[in-house]
Amino acid sequence: MRRALSTTLAAVVIGAGTIVAAAPANAGVQGCDSNGTYITIINKKTVWKATNVHSDWARPGVTISYAKNKTGSWTATGTATVGAEAGVIFAKASTSFSVSLAKTWSKSDTWTYAATVQRQAGKTKGRLMMHHEAKSFTAHKYRVFTGPGGTCKTETIYKKPGTIPVKASSNLWGIQYS
Repeated sequence: MRRALSTTLAAVVIGAGTIVAAAPANAGVQGCDSNGTYITIINKKTVWKATNVHSDWARPGVTISYAKNKTGSWTATGTATVGAEAGVIFAKASTSFSVSLAKTWSKSDTWTYAATVQRQAGKTKGRLMMHHEAKSFTAHKYRVFTGPGGTCKTETIYKKPGTIPVKASSNLWGIQYS
């Protein structure tokens, strides 16, 4: 029964994007088999970040047609994207999301879209805005060690937020209101 529980817990941990060896069911008696420092990616979600590609502003009721050759770009943000371990965090985030991520995203293209600015309470204008897909997460660095009495303990070293653009041109157009 203990072996089955340990295997199930290991599958749940790995399925959640965590990369760490599972401790045996009797770890509390003999200490930790996985002493060391680990980084895992938690609080994962897909977000859409505004790029530098947008039309001019228009009043409600106006249909905006946007056709322009321009380079769209967006750069990773958050404390997890800087520092000595940024490369490790990028690699783990890419693996965890099963998608290629990059520090920056950039694409030159001609975009042609049209939308009508709607009336919105408290807003006087709108513009077409291109958003790019990104992955938001928290990089959790922690230490596993054998504590008093041979129990397995963990200690958080840091939790750093980060948002990284996907490499693919995965874009979403919408109206930004002001």
